[in-house]
Formats: sequence, structure tokens, C-alpha cells
Amino acid sequence: MLDLPPTTKPPTDDRAGQAARVADYLERHPESTAKEIDAACDAGCVSKVLSAMVKQLGYGIKKGRRHEPCAGGLRTRKVRSYSLLFRPHVEPDLFTTE
Repeated sequence: MLDLPPTTKPPTDDRAGQAARVADYLERHPESTAKEIDAACDAGCVSKVLSAMVKQLGYGIKKGRRHEPCAGGLRTRKVRSYSLLFRPHVEPDLFTTE
């Protein structure tokens, strides 16, 4: 019997951590597809992360379409692509209590 060390799972992060990884990737690779984002960022469900980035976290994401070759390069198909427009910015607290 082999004596193997216990396997360690990668740390799970919240939606904000996943969104930050996706935003970093989209800054370096604009016009990426969900498949490309998923392969590079390992963000769980990419569609949920992209949706939360826009609706809950305040990121600006541009949706577009691009043509991808298929059928051995004989035809092209349209695929959804995503680009980062802006990151959320923190507003200063106007009513600070000291």
C-alpha cells in the first residue's frame, strides 16, 4: 500500500475573486469567448461569473460576435465574445465618522 500525502484542494474563492481573475484575463485578451475564458481562468460557471460582474459587481463588459472557422476551415460560425470596458471604482465615503 502506498503512503500518499492527503490531497489538497485548491482554495475556493468567492464571486469577486473569480471576477477579478476574469477581468485580468479580459484585459490581456479582449474579444475572448466563454470557452477561452473558462480554459484560462477556471472560474467555475463562466456565464454566472460574467453575469455577476455586470449586474452585481459593477464591471463593464462588452458583448460582441466574432467569426470562428469550423468544418475543417470550410465554413465560419459566429461565437459570442467578451471584452472588459471598465472595472468598478470605489467611491470615497463622504460622511466619515471620526
